[in-house]
Amino acid sequence: MKPRNAPPGPAFDRGEAGYWAAVKAGDFIGLRDTEAFAARLEAGGGDAPAQDYQVGEVRTFTLRGREGEARRPSAPGEALPVYTFIELRDEGGGSLYLCLVDFGSGFELRLYFTPKGLLCGTRDELIDAGETWLFLPPPDPEDFKSCDLEYAPYPDVPEIEEGGVSRKLLFAAAGAGKSLYGEASDSGASVIITEYAAEGEGVANPLLLVLEEGWIAKDGRLVEEGGYLTLMLGKTMQPGDIEHFPAQ
Repeated sequence: MKPRNAPPGPAFDRGEAGYWAAVKAGDFIGLRDTEAFAARLEAGGGDAPAQDYQVGEVRTFTLRGREGEARRPSAPGEALPVYTFIELRDEGGGSLYLCLVDFGSGFELRLYFTPKGLLCGTRDELIDAGETWLFLPPPDPEDFKSCDLEYAPYPDVPEIEEGGVSRKLLFAAAGAGKSLYGEASDSGASVIITEYAAEGEGVANPLLLVLEEGWIAKDGRLVEEGGYLTLMLGKTMQPGDIEHFPAQ
């Protein structure tokens, strides 16, 4: 992994979104606040040494509008966040995702992972596997297209394992309670980002994010099988709990 005497990160204020937006593939990230990821941690705490990861793929998603306004830009003066997912690769081949959410007037850092038990795939693939909990029931269960399903505001999320214990959590739509629509900066692919937050206290990873890519074809038609869904669980992070070392 990285040498501990590697030079510091970019000469920007760590309290600005631009600092974290400058992280690039090949850099190294050290995480101090890893208690929430119990399966990856044997000993934690504020004084625990940072666990190092090499930055892999960096992807940015620019949002254009809210649910019901998928193909229209946001109203003048309405700031919609920009999401940047920074892949953190560990030596065992696994990945976490440091997510920068730039609201324009401020920013938030989150740490996500793909939990066991939550499948990823197209809408058709998830539905064929019986994973219908993420969507509202269609008017006619015998005659519907996956692309027409709406995300449930209170999804019946399956049990999630935390610290070796399976736990049933209650999630509700977060933020404005609506999905956000946009596009991937690298490919231009259409995306939907839907966020949920766990209700109650004592939840190590209370944030659930659903990233759906490619739900609109290049000719503007809805893709009947739906886009590809990646489900991530996570928590917010403080800049002081993250070390950044650029590649030499």
